[in-house]
Amino acid sequence: MRVSATKNAATKKRTLLTAAVCLGLLGGTLAAAPAASAAPAGTGGPTWSNVKVGGGGFVTGVVFNQSQPGLAYLRTDIGGLYRWNAARRTWVPLLDWTGFNDWNQLGVESVATSPEHPNRVWAAVGEYADSWNKGNNGAILRSDDYGKHWKATQLPIQLGSNDQGRDSGERLAVDPRDDDILYFASRDNGLWKSTDGGVTWAQDPAFPDLGSDSDAGLQFVTFDQTQGRRGDPSQHLVVGDADTSALYQSTDGGATWSTVGGGPGTIPIKAQFSGTGQLYVVYDTSTGPYAMGAGAVYRYAGGSGGQGGSGAHGVGAATDITPVSSTFGYDGLAVDPEHPDTVIVSTNDRWYPVDTLYRSTDGGQDWSDVSASTTLDVSSTPYLDFGAAAPKFGWWIGTVAIDPFDSNHVVYGTGSTLFGTDNLDAMDHGGTVDFSSEAVNGVEENAVNDLVVPNLRQSPCRVVSVMSDVGGFCHTSLTASPSTGMSTDPLLSSGDSVAQSADGGLMARVGTGGSDGSDGGCSTDGGVTWTPFTDPAAMTSGGGQVAVSADGGVILWSAGDGSGVYRSTDHGRSWTTATGLAAGPRPVADPGNPDDFYALDPDAGVVYRSTDGGRTFTARATGLPTGGSEQLRATPGTSGDLWLSAQDSGLLHSTDGGATWTRTTAATSSYTLGFGKAAPGSRQPTMYQVGVVGGTTGIFMSTDGAASWTRINTNAQNWGSTGQIITGDPYHFGRVYLGTNGRGIQTVDVSRPALGGE
Repeated sequence: MRVSATKNAATKKRTLLTAAVCLGLLGGTLAAAPAASAAPAGTGGPTWSNVKVGGGGFVTGVVFNQSQPGLAYLRTDIGGLYRWNAARRTWVPLLDWTGFNDWNQLGVESVATSPEHPNRVWAAVGEYADSWNKGNNGAILRSDDYGKHWKATQLPIQLGSNDQGRDSGERLAVDPRDDDILYFASRDNGLWKSTDGGVTWAQDPAFPDLGSDSDAGLQFVTFDQTQGRRGDPSQHLVVGDADTSALYQSTDGGATWSTVGGGPGTIPIKAQFSGTGQLYVVYDTSTGPYAMGAGAVYRYAGGSGGQGGSGAHGVGAATDITPVSSTFGYDGLAVDPEHPDTVIVSTNDRWYPVDTLYRSTDGGQDWSDVSASTTLDVSSTPYLDFGAAAPKFGWWIGTVAIDPFDSNHVVYGTGSTLFGTDNLDAMDHGGTVDFSSEAVNGVEENAVNDLVVPNLRQSPCRVVSVMSDVGGFCHTSLTASPSTGMSTDPLLSSGDSVAQSADGGLMARVGTGGSDGSDGGCSTDGGVTWTPFTDPAAMTSGGGQVAVSADGGVILWSAGDGSGVYRSTDHGRSWTTATGLAAGPRPVADPGNPDDFYALDPDAGVVYRSTDGGRTFTARATGLPTGGSEQLRATPGTSGDLWLSAQDSGLLHSTDGGATWTRTTAATSSYTLGFGKAAPGSRQPTMYQVGVVGGTTGIFMSTDGAASWTRINTNAQNWGSTGQIITGDPYHFGRVYLGTNGRGIQTVDVSRPALGGE
């Protein structure tokens, strides 16, 4: 990207909710909001970096600052917030300090940047507004230094950055004429307002809809900047409401509200005023990004007369300017600040031929299909072809933005990336608009489910990954997106598990949504090329966990649909069913004895063992920790040496194939465990762990068999939920890879720590 330098609605809640919560101030049953810092104490340790993929997740919003050239923010549904660094031409992550227990706040529902004081930025954070996540409330973060450091106000309500409607907005808006005034359009609790720069918040009792339990609720707040003067609070603002399918406006600074008539009667999900006071609104049958239904685009005239004697004027008559009426939705919306009659909208859920952008230069009277005049350059992120002959223009285009200082500079976000161009006006002269995925540089939003470093030393793959939504990769470089794209044969929609034999001769991976009807495959060259499995006949869907015997002769596949644990001795061409196991166990191969496998049932707290190559299993130990998140690992090179990571019980160790277990004393919680090359002079594999040691949650390394642990991350690099997978390099002491849920693969070489920064 170049940033130019020049649930059915419930009864309404009529109880006024107030969040007068800030540092040192308690409000009723609400907890005090802690101060959060993106550069807290303890930043002198090793600096981690991403293994580059480039994007990989849903870009839900891009917001340019309207007064400072080169300043923009990008929000994601589960992967945090980024600021554009124009000098380095990269996005800089701003919320990596989010702790393990605060994972919910790595999802950004909305972002606002002040045109009055461009250094000020706010973010509304919280991933899920669902019943299973009750009590895990959201927060409004605020920063006075472009997001380098933050303070937080905890809200008594839930937010939903990864829920349906996450591409609506912006829900958080700062008054462009007085940045002490902010509004937040919540999903279930009406309109919230702050008059002190986001330090304290309260529900606005004057707003017509105080909320319901629909998890949809209010969609956006937007201000009319054509009226009033800087320093005086804006009087004219508009809010969209999914519960009532209404567009509300106030012309007296929010004191009173009225309904705007003339729309299609569906849900207003986005709106933006032009520089001449016209209001453009995107409507859909449902909120996005799934199944939005028939969408529409309307333009409201400006200046129809005010209310309350304020002198501000509300919007006027509505005109349907929908580019193409069909069954698909519309989503992204951008009005050119330099040319108020130029507007761009995106489609969504137009699966054929593909989602696109429509552009008008005459206020919506005529439209052009941008994709018809476009080339797409994905050379920096080759996986974006998704195994096809050419990449497609877009899918889930949830955001589009025009640089306020350069109308030719336009970006749009998709379900996996951000595309950008500097020559949009080429389409006005019969030329070609050049979009490139280089615009996503610096954004790494993958949810990583499993990792292995190939035991086959001659493999060019530094690490092999499986991920949600983008399948997985052979990473031959840590600093460049894989040149061969995603792993194929099969090409998986999502990868769940990858495993290998002790000698590295066979690797297997499984997932869901595989090409050609296969949800798994095996590799004999360390993850470079793959051969698809023939899926077990009794399995209805793939996923789950896979294990490979020490000699590569047996593959065990515990199917994600719970249908069974399947066994293959011919590289996945045929399968039989292992016996003696309940549904959904997690198999692990013994690294020394090819006849031995183990399986963990985390719900029952049982470890099973097989001594006949995975044909039959018997219970080996019962009464182990339960909860569902426990993980079983085997020490490389040592037969029968097992470890059990448990959130509530710490780290347990067995040296007799799982018959007896001893709880280690150093870690009180263990989320995931991995192994790497031994330290110089040691014969014990180096152990890496995400857990709690000495009361501190972090990432730790042990070179003495778990007797003691050294923390290898800082408070500035936490990345929210990191309990999926961690693994070391068997050939390089100190190199470790960490899978995150939304911030991709993180890596560091502890033997050569480096200090870095923006």
